[in-house]
Amino acid sequence: MTKLLNVQAVSASVPMVEKVVAEALDDVERRLAADGACDLATTIARDVPFRVMLRLLGLESAIDVDIDTLARWSDASLELFWGRPRGEREVALAREAAAFYSWLTDLVSQPAPEAGTLLGALGAHRLPDGEPLGVTQKAAVVYFMIIAGQMTTTQMLSTMYRRALREPGLWQRFAAEPATVAPWTEEVLRRDPPITTWRRVTGRPMTLSGVELPAGAPLLLMLSSTGSDTEVFENPEQLCPYRSNVRKHLSFGIGRHRCSGAELARMEADVVMRMTAARLPDLRLSDGTSPRMLALLSFRAPLQVLVERG
Repeated sequence: MTKLLNVQAVSASVPMVEKVVAEALDDVERRLAADGACDLATTIARDVPFRVMLRLLGLESAIDVDIDTLARWSDASLELFWGRPRGEREVALAREAAAFYSWLTDLVSQPAPEAGTLLGALGAHRLPDGEPLGVTQKAAVVYFMIIAGQMTTTQMLSTMYRRALREPGLWQRFAAEPATVAPWTEEVLRRDPPITTWRRVTGRPMTLSGVELPAGAPLLLMLSSTGSDTEVFENPEQLCPYRSNVRKHLSFGIGRHRCSGAELARMEADVVMRMTAARLPDLRLSDGTSPRMLALLSFRAPLQVLVERG
């Protein structure tokens, strides 16, 4: 898994990502020409992370459903497990999640997966006792990779698009000075990470800020608040792209729980924002009101970024 998403693999994949983004921008331009407006959240911000992740993990040829279906299953899973659905809504989401899981078990049960792919790595992996992974374990890993590799990156890109297009002159600066994109995206990660909280359980008795916690205590970690800690960041409410400690936030976790796709997400953000600004420097937000927001326990992002040229 680590080999598929390490720094070397991510660096080598830049030309592939640029090609995927260019194709997605072709679609955005067609929609703008035909309709006068386009929703970046449900087009390029959604489709690019899916296509990049499937190609990088060697899953593209194994997938027999379209991106719309994968996105619907992923959305349903997020709301079911991190939202508060009730009644018929909960039943409908559970059916989508069950269809997703059924499809995943079929996917990981395919014989003779290719080496150098996620399915190949899962097939070759052995547990400490020498036993191979079971279908349930393989399905759980692929589920996590699809959700984590696509949904959070989509949310990140949607947030970045909206923030960049709302700030006067910033989008045009990105078009003229593409090197300014990467440090700016890091600051948005610090201030508005797509994963705002995460659940953990204490592995042993411990004291946290003077509070005694037993082993097995459930915790809700406020990851997004780390980017606003005044003891770490001076004037944390301001976006200052060239902070010396800009990566001190916990938006990608830390230690053994650090996101394995962190560098891929950073690279995708840089390529997507840079190429969109270069291709469409006259882009502007067309919605006059605040968009609907995804507001789940651990996830927050705009559900729509409607834009037009002008």
